[in-house]
Amino acid sequence: MLHVVPLSPIEVPQAPARIMTGLYLRCLREATGTKLEDTAYAVRMSASAVSRWELAQSPIRADALRTLLLRYGVAGDHTNFLVGTLPPQDYARSRAVEQGQARRAPHDYWADVAGDEATARYIAVMRTASELIQFCMVVPAGLRTQAYERAVLDPQVCAIPDEPVLGLPSWVHRVRRAGEQRRIVLLDETVLTRGSSQSEVVADQLRHLADLVSRERPDGRGLSVRILAMSPVRFIHTVGPVAEVSLHGHRMVASVGLFPSYETGSRAAQIISAGLREAVDAACSREETHDRLVRAADAMQRRAAP
Repeated sequence: MLHVVPLSPIEVPQAPARIMTGLYLRCLREATGTKLEDTAYAVRMSASAVSRWELAQSPIRADALRTLLLRYGVAGDHTNFLVGTLPPQDYARSRAVEQGQARRAPHDYWADVAGDEATARYIAVMRTASELIQFCMVVPAGLRTQAYERAVLDPQVCAIPDEPVLGLPSWVHRVRRAGEQRRIVLLDETVLTRGSSQSEVVADQLRHLADLVSRERPDGRGLSVRILAMSPVRFIHTVGPVAEVSLHGHRMVASVGLFPSYETGSRAAQIISAGLREAVDAACSREETHDRLVRAADAMQRRAAP
């Protein structure tokens, strides 16, 4: 049974458009080597005010956003998209009306349909989140061998890459993964058997995962990789690949279909968060995950043998 993750009394859901726009501004500023004080001077604001915009702690004015995006070299049509999808400066979810079974307020959901810039923002949020729980059907970014990565990022099979690749905006190549990121990766158990046409590549990848599991920290921080069995079917299986990220104190659900999308505050977002936590509780233990990865790697290796 799912138990919806309640929001704490001090956790005020912020609109995902504000969170992602703030992250984008910070990434652009750091990629261009611009000091916070210089950015503040350009918009005639204090450095602390600009920092709050980047952390989505206060709403940015539309004119200030246009000024900063122009300063960072962002194209006009993309600027119009970001300004046009940003909530009004006086918007507060506490005064908004929830609608439908998902109980969404007007700005709880944000579809980032800006092509390569949207892909780059998705990569950035997954790298910079302080906490991350993700359910995956393939081995995700940061955990792959080079050969496996080449296979899964092949443009013929991958429409939206989760790693900076040639052709994506230059700024995203400078975004580093958070050093103290707490990351729980739930791998669908089909990962153990998928890819038999490249058995040796998959075998090496599974051994690499087993090594990562064996080196997990005993305090539960850092990276944790777990296998999630397909039976019994869990709620998260019906949702598909999805993640909950914590960024600058904001909790947000992130997913990628035809484009990246983000959601906060709504009952739909809370149910997905609850589904991820249910899956964490139901997943294989560390020892069982390691054992299954090793056995699956051996089986793949036997398939690769002439």
